[in-house]
Amino acid sequence: MKVVWNVPNVLTLLRVLAAPLLAFFLMRSQYNYALYTFVLAAITDALDGFIARHFNQYTEFGAALDPLADKLITLTGMLILTFQGLVPLWLTVAMVVRDSVIVVGAFAYHHLFGEIDIHPSWLGKLHTVMAFMLFTVVIAQTAQLIEVSNWLMFGFWAVLASCLTSMVQYVALWAKKKPDKRHGSN
Repeated sequence: MKVVWNVPNVLTLLRVLAAPLLAFFLMRSQYNYALYTFVLAAITDALDGFIARHFNQYTEFGAALDPLADKLITLTGMLILTFQGLVPLWLTVAMVVRDSVIVVGAFAYHHLFGEIDIHPSWLGKLHTVMAFMLFTVVIAQTAQLIEVSNWLMFGFWAVLASCLTSMVQYVALWAKKKPDKRHGSN
């Protein structure tokens, strides 16, 4: 896979670099800075895809790095917020299991059947947007910029639902793509 340095890939790399900065701010309870970091990461996520599609700057490198950057920034924030008691452990476990199933499943599929065309499913995209929104709200509330504690449990359950349904969708999509070795197809 050739590394291409174009605007979308640089934005994705910035999201990767934002993860340790987010961790730093969260661990120091500097929630305002953590919020700015997380929101900027979410904006770069939307921008890199838009630029890649609309200006024909799609690359294999970017397609592989983008979901990893999403997982890194989301898992970093989620794990620290869970440790701080701001996100329920059951949601964190579900999201870690989902991401593990997706990553391990992709590697297993590649090992067993060869190339796998990995594109985010619509449920996967919805889950990412919902998770980004939820963690933005959690950080904003912790920074005392908003008050939504009465609604947070609904948000946790909604993200859990998107997490589990998108995981099932990925497994089902991969099962449908699996080559039938009995008939010699690739």
